Amino acid sequence: MGGRKRRKLVPVRQKPKLPKTFECPRCGKVSMTIKVEKGVGRLSCGNCGLSAEIEVPPVFGEVDVYGKFIDLYAEGRITLQEGVKGEDEGEGE
Repeated sequence: MGGRKRRKLVPVRQKPKLPKTFECPRCGKVSMTIKVEKGVGRLSCGNCGLSAEIEVPPVFGEVDVYGKFIDLYAEGRITLQEGVKGEDEGEGE
């Protein structure tokens, strides 16, 4: 006269999602957007106007492009797009 055997409920773990916006190395705001198209990663900051294009393998995602950008920016080997105000012109902080 035992009751039904109940199944344990297994807690569902949600997968962590990758971010869509990233922190800008120049101004420190989380306003860096990245688009990857045909082996070229385009990065732009909505706050300070920093933008760049990086050639990357087609399998790279936004996070990979951001990592490569940060490495190149820290080394000083990144080429910035024309029309962007430079760091010595003032950032308006």
